[in-house]
Amino acid sequence: MTAALVDDSRKDIELLYQDLSRYCQNHNIHMYIEKFENEDAFLESMEHTAYNLAFLDIYMEHTTGIQVARKIHELDPKCQVIFITNSEEHAVSAYRVHALDYLVKPYSYKDLEDAMMRFEQLASRFTRYIELKEGRYYTRVLLPEIMYTDYSNHYIQVHTTSCIIRSYMSFDTFFPMLSPHVNFLWCYRNCMVNMDYIESFAQKEFILKNGERIPIAAARRKEIIQKYADYIFNHCSKGVSIP
Repeated sequence: MTAALVDDSRKDIELLYQDLSRYCQNHNIHMYIEKFENEDAFLESMEHTAYNLAFLDIYMEHTTGIQVARKIHELDPKCQVIFITNSEEHAVSAYRVHALDYLVKPYSYKDLEDAMMRFEQLASRFTRYIELKEGRYYTRVLLPEIMYTDYSNHYIQVHTTSCIIRSYMSFDTFFPMLSPHVNFLWCYRNCMVNMDYIESFAQKEFILKNGERIPIAAARRKEIIQKYADYIFNHCSKGVSIP
């Protein structure tokens, strides 16, 4: 899960970052958080990053959060928006641009927690996840963000679009977490790949959209390639686009 904090006040961004990090730790959520002090940098980043959630200040140096929210909706309608501002006067305008919530500074941690729980309830309708223990804590990993997984020195390594999550467990324990989901393919020893991220394949490997290469087990090559071909065919025949 990826969130953007957009505010021209560095102090306010840091306070929000601390509260959001606290929420993620308390609720076992894995979230990559990016901070932006101007809206242009944030909108440019949307060209290569898919955000699940954006926190916007209403008052910005060159524009308003309302205008930025309209642009977000054009670029990625799935990205939810929570406004954080000094005034209640724009609340009606905020909800007209489909804002999930509207927090007035100085908001309390409980205010943010309530807003985030509403976001989680909304996201859970459309998104699936697995829960892994990373260090002393459990964290939720969204399935659509997993590119592939491998195994090293007794640790499962989950390579997501934003980071690598390491969890101490055997592959036999981990495998049933992903095997029911048709887009995950066991392709090599203790390695599984999300077929939505495959760009092409060669004789011995899959090539992902980010350029990484995932081996294909030689003994099972025909079976693996056939499963990948069937997955692509089923998606195309149903008119489902692969990200």
